[in-house]
Amino acid sequence: MLDVADPADWHALDAGLLRPLLAHPAARVRARAVAGLRTLDCADAQQIRPLLDDPAPEVVRETTTALLPSAKELPADWLLERTGSQRPRHVRVGAFRLLDARGGIVAIRAAVGLLQDPGVKLRTWAAHSVQRWHPSPDERRGDAEVGELLGRSRHLLSDYTLHRLKWEAGVNS
Repeated sequence: MLDVADPADWHALDAGLLRPLLAHPAARVRARAVAGLRTLDCADAQQIRPLLDDPAPEVVRETTTALLPSAKELPADWLLERTGSQRPRHVRVGAFRLLDARGGIVAIRAAVGLLQDPGVKLRTWAAHSVQRWHPSPDERRGDAEVGELLGRSRHLLSDYTLHRLKWEAGVNS
């Protein structure tokens, strides 16, 4: 039985009312439902993850924001698929935001892949992501893929920065 004096029970009730609205035909309603679940701290990543493919940019924006706290738990390959040029721009942006938030090799893999994106803003954002990238402390050092990705983005980095990043990642120069 719910105790109406307990605000946590209110959140559960409100979340229960919002969840069916995630499938509402109106994009604005879906977006506000995601925002409401996020505000209540009741946004279940598995439940809202499919909305990253929503045709409405506002839904994808809200979904991305709601998924940011759990970005590291989302499947990297699934997100990387959504950065492909065949996807709508808003889906590519949302997936990249989540990949960039993860950091590490996944972030630089996505950023280097988007250096050829048809959208100027996304290409620029990807370039900035490469320029501020650092290896994650929990990742394996000496990964040859990191060296290859840094080499492909050499034009964005000074020789000193490229050398330092390779050293940090344990990749031979």
